[in-house]
Amino acid sequence: MSLTATDIHVKLGRKEILHGIDFAARAGEVTAIVGPNGSGKTTLLRAITGELAYTGKVQINGQDCASMKPHELAMTRAVLPQAANLAFPFTVLEVVRLGLTAGLASSRPDTSDTLPLQALARVGLTGFEGRYFHDLSGGEKQRVQLARVLVQIWEPVLDGQPRWLFLDEPVSALDIGHQLVVMQLAQDYARAGGGVVAVMHDLNLTAMFADQITLIDAGSVRAHGTPQQVLTNDTLSAAYHCKLQVNTPPPMGGAWILPQAAHLN
Repeated sequence: MSLTATDIHVKLGRKEILHGIDFAARAGEVTAIVGPNGSGKTTLLRAITGELAYTGKVQINGQDCASMKPHELAMTRAVLPQAANLAFPFTVLEVVRLGLTAGLASSRPDTSDTLPLQALARVGLTGFEGRYFHDLSGGEKQRVQLARVLVQIWEPVLDGQPRWLFLDEPVSALDIGHQLVVMQLAQDYARAGGGVVAVMHDLNLTAMFADQITLIDAGSVRAHGTPQQVLTNDTLSAAYHCKLQVNTPPPMGGAWILPQAAHLN
C-alpha cells in the first residue's frame, strides 16, 4: 500500500508555491521531505493532508483522499504540525487523550487512559500526565503532541490497511538524545507496517533514518530516491546554494554531511 500525490499545484494568493509535484511514499518505510527554507516542504505536506487547497490528486491506500469522510481520514492518518498552541490550561494527559478518535474510543473503551500513558512512555514523558501543557518546554510540548498523534493511529496496521504518520519537523525543538528517540519511534512504526512521511531539516538524521528522500527545491522535486541516490555533493550543493561535501564513515556506510566543510559559493 502507498501514498501518492500527483501533479500537485498550490497557490497562496497569486503566487504558485508548488509546481505540479509528483510524490510517493510506501508503507513500511520512512520517507523524508527535505530542502532549503521556503522550498515548499511544509506546503507539500499540508496539501497532502488536506490543510491547504490544491489541484491534483492525493490517494492513500488506493483511496482518493478528496472522497474520504473526515472520520475515515482520522482513522487512517495522523498529522503532527510544526507547532500547536493551546488557549486553555489542559493537562498533558488531556492533550494526549485528544488523539482518541470517536470510533476508536467507542470500540475500545479501555484505551481512555491506557493508550495515552503508553504513548507518553514511548516519547519519554512518563510522569508528565498531570502537568499543565503550557508549563512545559518547547521540546516537551513537541513530544506531547507526538504522543497525541500516536494515540490516534496507535496500531500501524488496522484491518489489513497501513496507517500513516505525517510529521512536520518532528525534532526541531529537541536535543540530540530526544531526536534519536523520536526518529527511532518513527522508524519502528514504519517497520511494523505503517507509513511515515516526515519533513526534515537535519540531513544527517535523514541519512540515518529515512528509507526514501524527496528533495524539494523552489516548489519542484529536484531528486527522489534512497539516501545514497539523493544525498550527493552535486545535488545538495545545487539545492542549498552552497558547496556541501557528503562523506561515508565506516562501518555503517551511510551518508553524512559535514556542516563545517560547507561554504557559500
